[in-house]
Amino acid sequence: MIRINQLKLHVVEPTEKLRNKSAAILKINASHIRKLEILRRSIDARKKPEIYFSYTVLLETDLKDEAGLVRRLRNRDVSIAERMVYQMPELHSSISGVPVSEYFKQDENRPIVVGFGPAGMFAALILAHAGARPIIYERGATVEERIHDVEDLWQRGTLHPESNPQFGEGGAGTFSDGKLNTLTKDKSGRNRYVLEKFIAHGADPEILIDAKPHVGTDQLVGIVRGIRKEIQSLGGEFHFHTKFTYHGEQNVILAIGHSSRDTYEELLQAGLHMEGKDFAMGFRVQHPQEMINDALYGKVDEAMLKALGPGAYKFTHTAESGRAVYSFCMCPGGYVVNSSSEPGRLCINGMSYHARDGRNANAAIIVSIRKEDYHGDADPLGGLKLQRELEARAYRLADGKIPMERYGSFKTGEEVPPEEISISPAFRGLYQEADLKRIFQFTEDSPFTSLNDVNASFIEGMESFAHQIPGFNRPDTILAGIEARTSSPVRIPRDENLEANLQGIYPCGEGAGYAGGITSAAMDGMKAAEALVKHYNLL
Repeated sequence: MIRINQLKLHVVEPTEKLRNKSAAILKINASHIRKLEILRRSIDARKKPEIYFSYTVLLETDLKDEAGLVRRLRNRDVSIAERMVYQMPELHSSISGVPVSEYFKQDENRPIVVGFGPAGMFAALILAHAGARPIIYERGATVEERIHDVEDLWQRGTLHPESNPQFGEGGAGTFSDGKLNTLTKDKSGRNRYVLEKFIAHGADPEILIDAKPHVGTDQLVGIVRGIRKEIQSLGGEFHFHTKFTYHGEQNVILAIGHSSRDTYEELLQAGLHMEGKDFAMGFRVQHPQEMINDALYGKVDEAMLKALGPGAYKFTHTAESGRAVYSFCMCPGGYVVNSSSEPGRLCINGMSYHARDGRNANAAIIVSIRKEDYHGDADPLGGLKLQRELEARAYRLADGKIPMERYGSFKTGEEVPPEEISISPAFRGLYQEADLKRIFQFTEDSPFTSLNDVNASFIEGMESFAHQIPGFNRPDTILAGIEARTSSPVRIPRDENLEANLQGIYPCGEGAGYAGGITSAAMDGMKAAEALVKHYNLL
């Protein structure tokens, strides 16, 4: 098979033209191309208003010597390629002399999966397909129940501590933007398997080719439900509203996410080794989506904008403090949501529905937090304690509502005149004006005084990003806080077999410090399941 990169088409040109373009590059007649498959599509807006889609394609031809053709062309965008197809791990026909079908009828032999976010979901799915009949414990509710509990939080401010945007079937990703892009290399085909499984349960097939695939909260609910039913059909057993407590169990895939703080504390007491790690926190910003589109695409007509979709950005800046300031989880046409999970503490996230047709764009603008800032070498859970402290401050700022402030006020300390305000807030959850600077202000006797430069670093980043998107630092930009759970502040070390220091525990996903989003967490859960299958095969 032949792979061709950097095939350009105008955004509104039909993809049928890719066949002739590919033939021209290969210097062959298009009739020699048996099959053409689009592997990837990204936007090239470097010469706006001329905007292109850049394609990567995979070709099957009737040529006898494809490798020779590629060598003669000497084109770095043309190469020989093989399709990566995920190889599902298989159990031996018997384990410890007992047929597999009988072995996993005994509950004590069945693997346990703790948590049903992306990592736990795909770990359980792989184990179920292998015939291991996993038992899944999820402290939260099913997605059907969870929808009502989350709406209760957003509309009335009523928090359900075990069923909320963080806890429940599907994990935190179910009530976020549903972005499926990842920087993880996919040499094994795991990434494609995850995307194909999402498509099988209702996602748009275009997520297979988009460089920045997106599902949307409204679609994720049905997808998660469908994967649960598939696991059940293969012998998997679910226990919702059930918090797992460790008592020396073996063959446990630990996929608890980064909000199960009480479980971290219990596992540390039980002897599970953990390490503090760097992470990031900050605020979420809202701008008009039209402003973002104009900056990224220029003035385009409705047909082109529909083909392109709402614009998305990704920024990074190094502040004078030495801290990294960068955008995270950018949600085109989305909403800022209350994503709290603990009484008396408040955190936020961003969310988009599949259509991404809201009036505002939002993104987290976050500042790096070093483990030295919270004495992580001495206390592996120090980052969790810092998160809790700042979330409690955010809660108190607006009496449990989302605290929001205009950027001009945050920057100067002076109120933004009403005539300069034209951006209307787009929240899911009650909100109230507040002084966000107070979240990252610490007295001299605080253990976190090194974080007193966070506000200045944030402002420096906002001003820098305005050079790339004019108006990014406009005074009426809406800020909200606190974005505290961008990634886990904890890593659970594991050996070459993906096992923790406690025998039979396989930590994985975002909560264990090995992933950074829905897809990478799902892939890491698959790796943990593969390791557990390998373990069973050695018994």
